[in-house]
Amino acid sequence: MMTEQVKGMPPVEGVDNEQLARNIWLAGLGVYSRSIEEARELEGKSGDLFEKLVERGREVEANTRARVEDNLDRANEEVEARVHNLFYRLSGIHPRQIEELNAKVDKLADAIEKLAK
Repeated sequence: MMTEQVKGMPPVEGVDNEQLARNIWLAGLGVYSRSIEEARELEGKSGDLFEKLVERGREVEANTRARVEDNLDRANEEVEARVHNLFYRLSGIHPRQIEELNAKVDKLADAIEKLAK
């Protein structure tokens, strides 16, 4: 079939038309085969790349969460310090004094429970 089409072509001096046609056919098959191989390689690579990106995303998420938690802790501490400071300025009572008073009340409550028994 291919030979018949090649035989119908005008001969080119110094070129074997049948061999040329066969080489073109083989080159086309080679291109086809190579493109399938490359597609398979890319498929594997894209899966690997996706997994690497997912893993990197997990790392970034963990780092970001840790940083957010640290910043939140610092922000809470700063707000608490400002509230204590504001309370002290408005009431004249230092938060430490309230803590000491609470400790004394706890001791008194324990002593009363012991006496009641």
